[in-house]
Amino acid sequence: MTQDPVIKNFKAHENPLLGLSDGVSTYVMLYVQHAPGESSPDHVHPWEHQAFITEGAGVLVCGGKEYPIRTGDAVLVPGGVRHQFRNTGATTMSRVTVNPSESVKNQGRG
Repeated sequence: MTQDPVIKNFKAHENPLLGLSDGVSTYVMLYVQHAPGESSPDHVHPWEHQAFITEGAGVLVCGGKEYPIRTGDAVLVPGGVRHQFRNTGATTMSRVTVNPSESVKNQGRG
């Protein structure tokens, strides 16, 4: 039996945009927007994850160092390293983030 694809628009769904309830087994997908001056929480977790900056600019603070990021950048955040995405630009900074499914398994959502 073939599984049908899952297609969801970020405007009508919460994160993770694609998660466990959609049948993913390995990775979940999130879509995050930061208005000018906003940032993600300063946090650390054991898994690595990837982000793709779809619009805007800012910095990734990773391991205490700042790295400039902008539209079109693909980012690998290593596991076990404190990090934060900060919008330092004048427009919204948006990103698609891919995390392993273990990132949501203990949160009861997906």
